[in-house]
Amino acid sequence: MTRSGSHLIWMKRTVVLLLILCFTATLLSCGKNDSLESETIPTNPPLTPATETRIPPTEPVDTEPDPVADAALLFPDRFPIAFMINNVAAARPQSGLSKAKLIYQLMTEGRTTRLLLLTDAEEGIVGPVRSARPAYLDLVVQHQAFYCYAGNFVVIEESPHVNEIRILDALKGDYSIFYRTDHRVAPHNLYIKLENAYARAEKKFGSISPDEPVQGLRVRDQFTKPGVGERVTEIHYHYSQLKESFKYNADKQVYYKYNNDVLLADEQTGQALEIANIIVFHRPHSLMPNGVHNKINWVGEAEATYLTGAGKYTINWEKTSRTDPIVYYLDGQELILNPGLTWVIVVDDSALKTVEYR
Repeated sequence: MTRSGSHLIWMKRTVVLLLILCFTATLLSCGKNDSLESETIPTNPPLTPATETRIPPTEPVDTEPDPVADAALLFPDRFPIAFMINNVAAARPQSGLSKAKLIYQLMTEGRTTRLLLLTDAEEGIVGPVRSARPAYLDLVVQHQAFYCYAGNFVVIEESPHVNEIRILDALKGDYSIFYRTDHRVAPHNLYIKLENAYARAEKKFGSISPDEPVQGLRVRDQFTKPGVGERVTEIHYHYSQLKESFKYNADKQVYYKYNNDVLLADEQTGQALEIANIIVFHRPHSLMPNGVHNKINWVGEAEATYLTGAGKYTINWEKTSRTDPIVYYLDGQELILNPGLTWVIVVDDSALKTVEYR
């Protein structure tokens, strides 16, 4: 081989070697860059479940007012006084009816009735006041009332509650706070001033304000329909020959009381008595051992009828002991009365049969 040929072959081999070296360097460079890229731009870390922070569910807030808690007690600040009021024709119209918050009407003897008038008013004239009866005692006790009457202590002294009752008896040491008028004949003319009755009660028994409010009936601060009831604008009933009724006045949302179609008014004001709530309350009657005076067992539970705002409602009541208050329920909830006077008609079996709703 000539020298020039050998040189040519060497040059070709050199070029090939240089090409191989360049190609190898390029590959190494690319690998290095890939390595650097993998270090400088890390891949996203593996996803792990985040720690879950559980927020306890918020208890629902009851924004609806509690009708019982928001209602006022009938006698919140003073012990009431329970007056035995005559209810025969010679005693009507009576005084102090417009001062009452609660009136119970029930029989004495001979199917005549008397009124147990409860009030905590500071002043006013009440009467005619008559004598005590045993059937009224549980009502007096349950309202923690002072019992104001005129005589007949002998018929109540056997009661197991007689020592719990704070009495103001005209014929048992308290006559000085009563007075007689000359426009009626005895025994239908005995009257008393509320301020004198409370003054004597405070002197005899201490404070006239309870340490805790007297529990019992509750009343709304404004007239409210308690629900959909049967529309009734009149109630008629009688215990004896006297025909009695209540008739609704839609303009004032009250009932007026009638005795043989004579409108009942307060003797002092001359104004017709306005009644916001009526309860027809049935209890069986029996006689005391003396065979004269009525006996009523108030403890128990049963249905009654409630009227307000021209509506008639069936309610339930319960009284768990002789000293516990009667509690009324409407649709399973404690009954809240409309503001104004409440009249409770207590009927025996015979009087119940005469009750007519119109």
